[in-house]
Amino acid sequence: QDILRACRGKLGDYERERQRHESLRDQLNLVAGSGEPGKAASGHSNLALLVLLGLAGVALVGAGIWLGGGALPLGIVGGLVLLATAAALLFSGRPSPSAGPSPMAVPLGQQAAQAQAAANVAQQLLLESAVALGLPEQPNASALDIAESHLAAARQMLDTWTAATARVEETSRREKVQQGRVETAVLKHEAAEAAALESMQEWKQWLRERGLNETLTADTMTTFLPRVDVTLSSLAEAQRMGDRVAAIEHDMDEFRERVKPLAQCYSTKLDPDDHRQLAAAADELIKRLDETRTSVSNRERAKEQQEENRRLSERREQRLQSVRQELTALLEAGGADDPEEFRTRARRHGERQELERKRDEHLRSLERLSGPGGQFQAFRESLTAADPNRLREESGRLLEQATEADAGRNKLLEERGGIDYELTQLTSEEESSALRIRRNTLLEQLQEQARRWSRLTIAESLLEKTRHKFERERQPSVIRHAQDFFSTVTGQRYTGLFAPLGEQTISVTDATGGSRQPSELSRGTREQLYLALRFGLIREFGEHAERLPVIVDEALVNFDPERARLAAESFAGLSETNQVLVFTCHPATADMFADAAGAQVVDISPWSC
Repeated sequence: QDILRACRGKLGDYERERQRHESLRDQLNLVAGSGEPGKAASGHSNLALLVLLGLAGVALVGAGIWLGGGALPLGIVGGLVLLATAAALLFSGRPSPSAGPSPMAVPLGQQAAQAQAAANVAQQLLLESAVALGLPEQPNASALDIAESHLAAARQMLDTWTAATARVEETSRREKVQQGRVETAVLKHEAAEAAALESMQEWKQWLRERGLNETLTADTMTTFLPRVDVTLSSLAEAQRMGDRVAAIEHDMDEFRERVKPLAQCYSTKLDPDDHRQLAAAADELIKRLDETRTSVSNRERAKEQQEENRRLSERREQRLQSVRQELTALLEAGGADDPEEFRTRARRHGERQELERKRDEHLRSLERLSGPGGQFQAFRESLTAADPNRLREESGRLLEQATEADAGRNKLLEERGGIDYELTQLTSEEESSALRIRRNTLLEQLQEQARRWSRLTIAESLLEKTRHKFERERQPSVIRHAQDFFSTVTGQRYTGLFAPLGEQTISVTDATGGSRQPSELSRGTREQLYLALRFGLIREFGEHAERLPVIVDEALVNFDPERARLAAESFAGLSETNQVLVFTCHPATADMFADAAGAQVVDISPWSC
């Protein structure tokens, strides 16, 4: 790049010197042409020829330099051509003796020669730079641009090679680590093979001790063991069923021994060897027992009823004696010899009392009609003096009038009753109609509310199911990434994470499908959950922005060894997308990261103070 920049500078110097030389040459030609036009034209043609010769010399010198020692004659020839061209230019600039000298020709010629020499020097330096850049001829701006593009491609290839070299070195380091792990695995494999051989010998010894074929393998026995377990279970079930059958038979024998004497006693047909006849005989005996119990119960109730009737009869007999004594006392008090005479006297006494009552009522009626005191006495005297026939006629006439009035009154009462009944019916019908309308209205409202409740209940159920499905399937990317890390770290004991809608919390789902809150987890599991959430945030941030380094300090302090190893492997997965720096003061943790994740361990203890 430095040579390229220098070459560009030398190309600029050459171009400036060349333009300066051409300018001076044009001025010199103008000065020379002002004296002799013919000579000026010939001078122009000679000058163009000399320039071509100079360029040819420069090309020969450049070819000699480019091709090296094998083309030295070309360089010498080119140098001689350049010297001849310079001498020709020098002599061509001198005025002829016959021409008149120009005061500007000499200094212009000297300046042109100096410019030509400077251009030659600049061209020589440019050719040397071109040789250093690997260009076969005099470069121009386009050639330098092409060289610069080639140089940029070479630098890119160099950077790629440097990065590849670094990766090769890192791969070699990892290969050494993996080689160490392979050697460890080989040792473990050899130890396992020795242990397997010893186990095989113990297995064959076990087979010999039990008289089994030594060709049986552990895998074959593993296949047979479930069958043995099934056979043992079937044998145990068969034994249990046999015990149950024996118990049933024992119960049947006991039952037969109990039923047999009863059947003989009550003349019931019984065959001891026929179980069905035994059951029929038992049913017959049970039926007779129930009938006997019913008869005994009826007899007991009849005895109780008989005793109750006897007590009732005694009470009635006592009551009859008491009544007879009262009757005798009553006959004596009434002065009668027998009950019939007492009844006759009693009837007459009642008739007398009734007549006296009617007389008193008539007197009170007359007193109300005539008035009390003297008026009543005067009224009685007038009645005594009145003619009974005339009174009877008047009474009959008044009675007829009263009868007619009563008939009219009864008719009016009947009409009033009918009207009241119709009014009652009308009122009752209106109220019942109103109540029926009210009932139908309430029933329609109830049905409408029931339909609305059904719709709302179904909508609530659908919304709840939709919410659960959305929470399971539409979790944020942070939760989904965190779920993968958490499931890996916990060894698939917890398989799911989800954030309920509208709640600022995280729920954890275990392998059985149960849901737990972070407060229900152990301290180590909670820290693993929080670490998984940080992993999720890192992954989510890296998907939408620049992936930043991750710095961790003693994040596995409260982890058990198995989950710490799984967490280290998760860090290895995270290192595929982010640079991970883990700080720890525990050598075991560093070894674990080196083994599980292939991490590079850097000891910074000398700088800790």
